[in-house]
Amino acid sequence: MKKTMIFIMSAVLVLMLVTGLSLTGCKTTAVEETTAAAVTTAAAETTAAAETTAAETTAAAGPYNIAFVVKSQAQPFWIHVRIGGMNYAKENPDKINATLYAAKDDAAVEEGLAILEDVLVTEPDAVVMALINPETMAPIATKFIDAGIPAIMCGDSIKDYDGLYSAEFLSYDYGGGEMAGEFLVNYLKENNKPLTGKIAIHSALAGLVSLQNRCNGFKDKVLELAPDMEFIDWVYSDVDPMKEVTLTQDQISAYGDELTCIYLDAGPTLPAAIQVIAEQGIADKVTLIGWDSSPEAIAGLEDGNLKGLVLQDPFGIGYNCMEAALKILEGGTLNLNEETISKDNLMDTVVFTKKDVGTQEAKEFLDPTLKELK
Repeated sequence: MKKTMIFIMSAVLVLMLVTGLSLTGCKTTAVEETTAAAVTTAAAETTAAAETTAAETTAAAGPYNIAFVVKSQAQPFWIHVRIGGMNYAKENPDKINATLYAAKDDAAVEEGLAILEDVLVTEPDAVVMALINPETMAPIATKFIDAGIPAIMCGDSIKDYDGLYSAEFLSYDYGGGEMAGEFLVNYLKENNKPLTGKIAIHSALAGLVSLQNRCNGFKDKVLELAPDMEFIDWVYSDVDPMKEVTLTQDQISAYGDELTCIYLDAGPTLPAAIQVIAEQGIADKVTLIGWDSSPEAIAGLEDGNLKGLVLQDPFGIGYNCMEAALKILEGGTLNLNEETISKDNLMDTVVFTKKDVGTQEAKEFLDPTLKELK
C-alpha cells in the first residue's frame, strides 16, 4: 500500500476513462492464504517471534500490511493477545497481511524498542503495538505518526500523548483492582475473618502505569470498605519468579499471623507465590489474589491456594486492535461489532474463584487457544 502504487492506479484510471474502457464489475479475488513464522532479532543473540498471515490477490492493490508488536512471546496474556489479533487477520485474508513480532518477555524493554525501530524501516500501513510505559512508547510512536503510519496501542495506554496514536484498547486496570479489593473484603466477611491485618502488594515491574492502576484500585477499595486494614510493603519482583519466591517467604516470616493478604498485579510471577502458599500450607491464613490466567493459576484456584483471580480479555484486546487498524486504513469510522467506539477503550475485567473454573465463561476467558484459527 505505498504512495507509488496509488499514483500508478490513478494514472491507469485516467487512461481507461479517456479510451472509454469500463472498470465496472472489477473484483478482487483471494487466491492464496499462507501463514509463516519469522524471527526478529533486536540485538546479538536476541530472539523474538514473528508470525505472518498473508493473502495474495489478483488486484494490484493487495492487502494492507499491518505490523503487530506485542510484549512477550512466552507470557500467556500476550499469547492470548496474539491469538485474538491474528484470528481477525486470518478472518480477513484479502484485506490484511499481518506480521507478528514479540520480545522474549515483558521486561525486555530495549529489545522491544529495537523491534519497533526495525518495523518502522519496513514501512507498514499500520502498527498495533504494546510497550512498557508512556515515556518509553511516546518517542517511537512519534516516529510512526511522522511517517504517516497509524499506531494502535494494545494493552497499554499513552493517553497523555493524545496526538501519537489513532486508538487504544486496554483493560480497565483500576476497576479490576477495585473488583479485587471488594472480593477480598467479601471473602473475609463470608469466612468470618476480621477486617484487620496486614496486606502486601507485589508488583511485577516498577513504573508501569497499568500495574500502578491495578494496585491503587485495589488499595483504595479495600480501605474504603475496611479502613482498619493496613497496607505494608509494596515490593517489586521484576518479573523474576525466584525473586517472587523470596519476597513471599520473607513477608510470611516477618509478619506471621498478622499477614492477611498478598496481592499480585500480574501473571508472570503468580505461580511462584502460589507455590510458596501451597508449600507452607497457609492458604486459609493468607488470602492470595492475583491477575491473569495460566495453567498454574487455574490449578491454584482448584486447589484453594489462590482465592481470587482477576481476568482480563486479552483475546478481545488483540482482536479489536487489529479490527481498528483495518477500519482506520479503510478510512471509515471505528465501528466494531456494529458499535461506534471512542479513541480510548477500556475493556472489562472479572474476578474468578474456585467455583467459576468449570463454567463455560471461565473456559473462554482462561483458554483462548480453544478459539485459535489455524
